[in-house]
Amino acid sequence: MDQETLVKEFRRFRTQLQAKNGPVALVLLVAPDQEATNSWNVIVSAKGLDDKSRGEAIREVSEALRQTLKPALWPSISRATVLRTDDAFIRAFRNNFPSLTSGSILQAVSVSGVDIPKAVVLESTKQAA
Repeated sequence: MDQETLVKEFRRFRTQLQAKNGPVALVLLVAPDQEATNSWNVIVSAKGLDDKSRGEAIREVSEALRQTLKPALWPSISRATVLRTDDAFIRAFRNNFPSLTSGSILQAVSVSGVDIPKAVVLESTKQAA
């Protein structure tokens, strides 16, 4: 699937996530390698998910993905990861890349000790000072 379509579909997901869970800190699609185009780990962080158990938050995100994405996209999601807004990775990502816009692509970066071969940024809000 081309990047423009992917970003468009995931913007709908982000909108629903924000409506239900308040401010979204990060929605990031991470590929297992630089060549991958159809295998994504969806990393999500939203204020409203912070107080939920990990299982409950993942179920809620998975349900939102199924409700908002076209079924043709479902097989391309290999994993959903929910991180608290105060997680070290989330803080480091937002501090290291404060001005990325939706659809930005990152390649071969490391954030808080996590190697990211390729990622598509769908939402990354600046961290409050």
